[in-house]
Amino acid sequence: DGHKLRTDPAVVMDGVQKFLGVSQYYNYSQALMFDPQKGFWCQLLDGGKTKCLGKSKGRKYPAMDVESRTFLSRYYKDHNIELSKLFYRLGLPLPAWLREELQKVMR
Repeated sequence: DGHKLRTDPAVVMDGVQKFLGVSQYYNYSQALMFDPQKGFWCQLLDGGKTKCLGKSKGRKYPAMDVESRTFLSRYYKDHNIELSKLFYRLGLPLPAWLREELQKVMR
C-alpha cells in the first residue's frame, strides 16, 4: 500500500520482511525518522543526525484531472478485479487504494 509506505514505512517494511521470511530482521523503526521540514522519512544516522533524499525526491504532485482518472479507472478495472481475487485467494486484506478504486468503478 503506497499510502501506508509514505505514512508509516517501518510498519510496511516489517510486513515485507515477515512475508519474505527474512531471518536477519532489520529494525526500520530505529533506522528511520520523520523530518517535518522535508515532509518525509529519512535515514537516521549515528548521533541522531538524518540523511534525507535530495531536493528532487519526495515532491508533491498536482491532483490528477477527472478525465485522466476516469480513463485509468476504466482501463485497469478488469486487472484490479483480478488483483482483488488474488488477494482473496491468498487470504490477504485488500489495500485501501484497491478497495476504494473497486467501489468507484463497480457503481
